Formats: sequence, C-alpha cells, structure tokens
Amino acid sequence: MANIDNSTLFSFKNLSSPWLATNSTSASWQSSLNQNPTQPRIPKQLVFEIIFFISLMVVQCGLLHPKFKDSSSARLTRLSLGPPIIAWWLCYPFRLPVLPFEDRNILPGFLAALMIFKSVEWTFSAGPYHLRSLKTIQGVPVWEKEETPTKLSPEDSNPDLGSFALWTTLLFTSQRGFRWSWGPAGKGNENSFLKALLELIRLQAILLPCIGFVLYCQDRANLNFDARKALLSLGVPSFPGVGLLANGLHSACTMFVICCSIEMMSAIPVLTTYLLYPITKAIGLPTKLSELANPANFPPQFGPLFELSSLAHFWGKSWHQKFRRPFLFCGGKPAMALARLLGGSSNIQKACGVMGVFALSGVFHEYPMYAFQQEPHPYPRQPFKTLPGSFLFFFLQSFGVIFEPFIIPYIPKKLGGAKLWTISFLFLTAPLFTRDICRPSGMFNQYRPPQEWTWLDLVVPAPLAARIFSNK
Repeated sequence: MANIDNSTLFSFKNLSSPWLATNSTSASWQSSLNQNPTQPRIPKQLVFEIIFFISLMVVQCGLLHPKFKDSSSARLTRLSLGPPIIAWWLCYPFRLPVLPFEDRNILPGFLAALMIFKSVEWTFSAGPYHLRSLKTIQGVPVWEKEETPTKLSPEDSNPDLGSFALWTTLLFTSQRGFRWSWGPAGKGNENSFLKALLELIRLQAILLPCIGFVLYCQDRANLNFDARKALLSLGVPSFPGVGLLANGLHSACTMFVICCSIEMMSAIPVLTTYLLYPITKAIGLPTKLSELANPANFPPQFGPLFELSSLAHFWGKSWHQKFRRPFLFCGGKPAMALARLLGGSSNIQKACGVMGVFALSGVFHEYPMYAFQQEPHPYPRQPFKTLPGSFLFFFLQSFGVIFEPFIIPYIPKKLGGAKLWTISFLFLTAPLFTRDICRPSGMFNQYRPPQEWTWLDLVVPAPLAARIFSNK
C-alpha cells in the first residue's frame, strides 16, 4: 500500500481479482519490501576513483578532436590510457557494496560494460571524429552520411575552450551517433508535442498490462516464475498447448516491457525540448547551443516492431540501436578482420562479423548479471557453472540472421513466410533470456507487484513510478 504524507491512497487490494489474489508474497520477501534498512554507501575512495577514471576517459575522448588529427603523441596517449581504464571498469561492479538481493540494481554492470566499450573504441580508433548537422530535405529532418573533410575548418583546427568542451561532451554522451560522421543515416524526430505526448500515453497503456503479467507470473515464494500457472489462474481454460501459449505471451510481454521502458525514459525528457527549444531561440542563444534542445535531434529509439520482415531487419532496424556502434567496432570489425587474415571469403567475413556483433551483445547482457547475482543470492551466477542464457540468446540470433536467407524462401507465404520465421525464432530462443531477467529479484525487481499498485501507478509513467513509489 502506498502512502504519501501519511494519507492512504486508493489501492487495488480492495478489488477482488485473481490477478491480485494469487502468487502471494512470502514472509521473507514481504519483510524486505516493508523495511528500509540502512544500505551500505559507496566508499569515498571508490567515488574518487570513479571521478578519476571518468576524467581519463574525457581526455581519451577529447583527443579524438580533429585538431589532433596528425598528433602522434595524442594517439599514443589514447593507447596508453586504454588498458588501465578498461581494467578498472571491468572490476567496478564487483567492488560496489553487496546489497541484499532484493535491493540490487543491474545498472552499474551495464554502465561498466558501456564504459569499457567506449574506452576500447577511443583507444584503438584511428580518428578523428567530425560533427555533422541535421539537414531538412523536402520538409523532413535527416542525417546523411558525409565524406570525411580533407581540409579542417578554422573552428576544427583551432577551437576555443567552450567549443572544445561542447564537442567532447557530445561525443562522450553519444550513443546512436546521429550527430557524428561515424553515425548511420537516419530521419530526425518529426512528431509534434501533442503527438509525442499521445505516444507516451500509448506506451504507458502497453507497458502496464505487460509488466503486470510478467510480475504476476513470478512465484516469489519459490523465487521462480510460472507463466502457465499464472495464465490458468486468470481463468484461461486448460487445453493442449496452453503452456506454449503462456510462455509465448510471457516472452512477448517481456519484449514490450523492455521496449516501452527504454522508449519512455527517452520520450519523457524529449517532451521538455518542445518548450526549451523556442525559449533558447527567443533569448538569442548561439545556434550550436540552441540546437541541442531541438526536438528533431531525438527520434524514437525503436522502429515498427511488428514489421518482422526478417531477423536482420528486426535487430538492425526495429530494435533500438543504442549500442550498434560498440558492437560493430569492438565485435563485428575485429571478427571480420580475423576472418580476412585467415583467408576467408567475403561471405565468410560477413558471417563472422555478424557472429562477432551478436557475441559481444551477449557478453554485454551477460556480464552485468554476474555482479547482480553474486552471492549471497538465491541463484548465484558462477563462471562455468551457470548456464549463460543471456549470452546464448543473443549469440543464437547470429545463426538465425546468417541462415534465414536460405530458410525463408521455403516457408509458404500463406503461413506467414518471413513473419512466421522471425516470430518463431525469437519466441523459441527467448526463454534463454527471459529465464534470467524475469525471476523475482531479477531485472524487473524495480517494479512493485500488481497487488500494490495504486491509481498513481496508472497515471505516472511506469519507469518513473518504479523509482518514485518503490518501497525499497
């Protein structure tokens, strides 16, 4: 039950529903939810180390500026800074204070992995990187692939301190790379404020039932989940294949929870740019600063999820591309280079590149789980003892992408053709991933159980509600 200023809000516990009545919480779990023990803080030494190594990364990042294009000392500095930075971030999640497993957060592991990828790129990249501008073509904001300039502009060759700091900040925080010469071609954000707001409401309407079902499937007494049991308890009659249906529904809901959560956490701050952008122009800020708040610079994270024309299209266009650059640079390109070195044909090189990308994606999703599930934990993760389900899920996608051109032509279009193949492959492999993240005390531990929801959980975007109203 949620309380604000000691006043009790309307609670779903007063409703009679199988959704809220079953899957009862164990005593030990309930006590952990109602208590707010003093959690160990990050040691000051570790805080200073974080600041220090982030500062070293800022130096690495800044040395990729075009003004250092022909500087061998800048290149050598980036190379020398790489190993200590990478080694430190590799150990970082395991040096944090070990919290009770109910109170843990997986984000430090993902942060460490992302910082490692960034440092690897900034260590070995030939550089330099160049900013590119958002253009309007036939009324549509777009980023186009641009040739690397042969001659530096005066601003690039001798930037002032403010311009250099802004350039470094933009590169350090960049994910999809739309502002950069290495980024993909793509469309900008064309939504109006009203359309963006309606999209946020639509995402909330999709996310709530999906996260509700995923949480409802959790058996917190046994620290596991059972989608079939949950579906039957909701009144669905038992029939042959109900387990397959339940697991498929569970996998689909998990996918939508991840998709909507990521999209909403991006869409919420973007809404503020519709107000900030005209203000920055009205007060006369320099163009390079006012354009930072231009809503057109922030397109949606995901493409149409239901297009499903192939696995390659799903992972390359429909799913978010936040980590496309590190997966290509740190996984795909080295794998292709190794295949080329060993004399592989162009097709073999491409196949190895695909495998390298998805292998690194698997490592990216697997590595944080080892810190998140370190002992004491109900199901501790141990190298060579625990099935690396998250890694296997993503690595198997590479085989689906490689072999689907030979398989899809044999699937009759009347049966769904490419869509049937894509859906079947994703849902057959999904349990490897969902088993890891959907159990109690897993990645969705931040969300409260449905029986504890109030009306505020319906109107406040779910990712924010999980942080604002959490009892932990």
